[in-house]
Amino acid sequence: MSSIFVASGNVVASRHIGLSLQQILFLGTVVLAGALFWVAPRPPMGDLAQHAGQVATLRDLLDGTSPWTNLVYINYFTPYLLGYVIAVALSFFMPVLVAMKLSLTLAFYAFMLGCICLRRRFNADPRLDWLCVPGFFGFAFQFGFFTFLMAVPVGLFFLVVASRFADAPTRARGAAVVGMGVLAFFSHGLVFAFACATGGAMVLVTLRGMRRILLASVPYALLGALAVVYMLYVKQHHLVTWTGEPHAGPNLLWDWTNTSWGWHRSFNFLLYVFAVQMKDGYFLLAGMFMLAAPWLMGARLNRKTPAAFVPMLAMLVVWVLVPSAALDVEYLYHRFALYLLPAYALMFARPDVHDESAKRGNTWSNSRTPRARFFTRITPIALIAICWSFFGVIAEREARFAAANAPFETLLEVTEPGQRALSLVYDPGSTIVHNPYTLHGYPQWYEAEQQGFVDFSFAYLLPQIVRFKPGHVPAMRPEFSMSPERFDWKAVQGRVYRYFFVHHVKPLPESMFANDECQVVLRAEAGDWSLFERIGCRQTALAGQSTSGFVRRRTDAGRPFS
Repeated sequence: MSSIFVASGNVVASRHIGLSLQQILFLGTVVLAGALFWVAPRPPMGDLAQHAGQVATLRDLLDGTSPWTNLVYINYFTPYLLGYVIAVALSFFMPVLVAMKLSLTLAFYAFMLGCICLRRRFNADPRLDWLCVPGFFGFAFQFGFFTFLMAVPVGLFFLVVASRFADAPTRARGAAVVGMGVLAFFSHGLVFAFACATGGAMVLVTLRGMRRILLASVPYALLGALAVVYMLYVKQHHLVTWTGEPHAGPNLLWDWTNTSWGWHRSFNFLLYVFAVQMKDGYFLLAGMFMLAAPWLMGARLNRKTPAAFVPMLAMLVVWVLVPSAALDVEYLYHRFALYLLPAYALMFARPDVHDESAKRGNTWSNSRTPRARFFTRITPIALIAICWSFFGVIAEREARFAAANAPFETLLEVTEPGQRALSLVYDPGSTIVHNPYTLHGYPQWYEAEQQGFVDFSFAYLLPQIVRFKPGHVPAMRPEFSMSPERFDWKAVQGRVYRYFFVHHVKPLPESMFANDECQVVLRAEAGDWSLFERIGCRQTALAGQSTSGFVRRRTDAGRPFS
C-alpha cells in the first residue's frame, strides 16, 4: 500500500498509476459514506423527525387526505422549498422515512460533485479532495438540519457559476447567476446569503474598474431585491407569529460575549466539521491534521488566482462575525463548518511539473530530502484513515442508537392514526451520539407515519412550508418544548391531545397530569419511553376543541395516572 502512495507523491508517475488508484479509493469512500443515512432505521439526526412531519403533512395536504386542514396551511413562499419538494415528490412512491434518507443521500453525492466542480474551476489540487468528505456528516448532519443539508450543494454550484461570471461577465452568465441565486434562495435563506456574499466578493477581487464592477453587480442587486421582497411579504402577512406575543427565543447571540466559556468558539468551528460537543474533542486533532495536509504534501498556494481565496475568506468571516443565534434562528455559524475544509482546499493549486517553480525544485513536494518524501507518502494514507475512522465512528453510534431506541416502536404500535399528540422529552440528549437534542423531536415520527399531529411542531416557525393558520397556534410554544418540566395541563391545553409521548430517565412527578377535566392513563411503557392517553373527558372540556375525525373513546383504559 505504501508503495502505491509513493507514486502518488511523485507528480509525474502518479498521473497514470497513483492517482487512478486514489480516485478509485476516493469514489468508493464517497459511495459507502452515502450508506451512513441507512445504518439506523431512524437516524439520530436531531430535527429530522420534525422535518419528516412537515413532509408527511404537506403530502397529505397536497393529495387531499390530511385530517388537519382546519389547523395548518401550505406556505409556498418559503426559502425552504427545494428540500421539501424533493422529499414530498419521493414520498408519493415510498414511505416518508425512506424518502428523507434518499433525499439526503442524493444531497451528499451532489455536495461532493459540487466540491469537485469547484476544485476544477479553480484548478486546485485534486489530492485534497479528501478534505471535502467528512464535513457533510458533522454538526448540521448530527443536528438533522434537513433543509440546510439539501441546500448546501446548491451553494457550491452557485459559486461555480459565480466564479465564471466574475472572470468574464456576460449577459448569459449574469442570467445564470440570477437563476442559480433564485434556486439557492428557495433552497435555504442562509445558504443563499452566504453564496451571494461570496460570489459578490469574487467580482470585487477579480474585476478592475468601477464601471465593470457596477455592471457585474447587477445580478446580485436583483437577488438582493428578491430577499427584500420576501422580508416585506413576511412583515405584511405577520408570519413571524400569529399570537401577537413576542417569541421568547434568542434574538442576537455571538458566543464571544460569554465570559465563562465564550472562548470555545475560537476552536470549536473546526470541531463542528466532525462533531457537536467537546466529548468528541479528539476530532480536533483530525481537523488540525487536515489543515496541515496541504503543507505536508508540498502543495502550493494558488497565488495566480485571487478568487480561489475568497471562499476561505468568507468562512473566516462566518467563523468570527456571524452570530450564534439571531431572529429566533439558532446555530447559525455552527452549521457552516461543512464548507470549511472544502474552502480551505481551494487555496492550493494543482501540481504541475511544467510550472517554473517546480522546475527549480524549490517546493517541498519536489524536494528530495527524506523528510519531505516521508510526509508526501504518508499524508494521503493518513487522510484516508481519518475519513474511514470517522465514518466508522458514525456508523457504530448509529447502530447503538437504533438498538437503544427500538422500544419507541412499541409506542407507535399501540397508537391509533390521525390523533393530536404532545411531545414531552425530559432527556433530549443522547450519550451515544453526543448530541444534546437528538431526541427532542423524536415523537414527530408519529406525525410522519400515522397522519397524527405532534406538538411542539415546526409549523410554528417562520420558514416552514406547513404553518399554523391564524387563530390555531397551540399553547405549546418553543419555550415549553425546551422545558417539559414546566408542563402544566391548563397552560398547554392538555385536553386537546389524545396522546402524550414522554421520554425520561428519572421517575415522573406523580401529579404530572393532574387536572379536573380528563383522565390520563399509561398506555405503554418501553425502555425510557412512555405513552400516556387522555380518556374519559367531560363533554364541556372538549367543547370547541377539534381533535380530528379519528378520535375514538377507549373503554379498555389502561392504568390511571394522576
